[in-house]
Amino acid sequence: MHAAILKYFCAVARAGSIRKASEELHVATSALSRQIQKLEEELGTQLFERLPKGLRLTRAGEEVLRHADSTLLEFDLLKSEIAALRGIQSGQVRIVSLDSLLVKFLPEQILAFHKAHPGVEFRVQSGAHGRVTTMVAEGDADLGITFNISHPDDTKIVHDVAMPLMAMVSKSHPLASKSSVTLSECAQYNLLLQMDTEPIRTLIDVELSVLQRSGRILVTSNHLTMLLPMVKSGLGVAFYTPIGMLDELAAGDVVGVPLEGTKLGALRLGVLVPRRRQMTHAAQAMMEQLGTALAELEQSMH
Repeated sequence: MHAAILKYFCAVARAGSIRKASEELHVATSALSRQIQKLEEELGTQLFERLPKGLRLTRAGEEVLRHADSTLLEFDLLKSEIAALRGIQSGQVRIVSLDSLLVKFLPEQILAFHKAHPGVEFRVQSGAHGRVTTMVAEGDADLGITFNISHPDDTKIVHDVAMPLMAMVSKSHPLASKSSVTLSECAQYNLLLQMDTEPIRTLIDVELSVLQRSGRILVTSNHLTMLLPMVKSGLGVAFYTPIGMLDELAAGDVVGVPLEGTKLGALRLGVLVPRRRQMTHAAQAMMEQLGTALAELEQSMH
């Protein structure tokens, strides 16, 4: 019961709203509100400031959040250890990843893990590099999958592999026959760019700016599945790693042309984990499986 109340409190604290937290937890707002009120009464102090646009933690609330995070982590580790004594994996593994991995790679990995460990649940979210690193650093995710570029000191990248950004075009596109292309050459055609992919989008914009070529940005979207049909139709050039278009590349519907003269062609992708925070047995097992799968994928790409 204590763990449930702390879980509710953490959800409200991070959402800044009882309504948003209730949607995430699938708990009625009235029930959630009563639990928060009960916790405040038990501690004898106000934990949230009620503002017109939501809730904000008081100083006391910040202390409770630190305690709650630590307690819930220890409880998860305890459950993991007890399950391990029985020779099984259980609990929840929280993953945050670049959205391109949610197309094929992660679903296949979760299905494989589930067959071996049916007692483990997954909570998967997508986000740009900055969101991935923040969620892992703050304990909102057990592990992340992102590029091996800047990340908080209390996190580390493991099992990283070469995963270059490439110019993705249809098999009929004029660039498809080239062995490599520059960003300047790509900018001669319609560009299909992603939103909210910092810092990758900024690197593309900066390098095009240096070349004094901005290109015609025909479509921007925050989702790969929106841009993929446009790439296949020959409408323009998109910039992705191969992992988001594995089936299309294998079928020959999309061609990935290496980028030359840019650091984007030397990107590495890996699993981001906390440096100091202990992980559950299930999260560690998933981390190792993802590392093996990434290495196999890198080998098959070569």
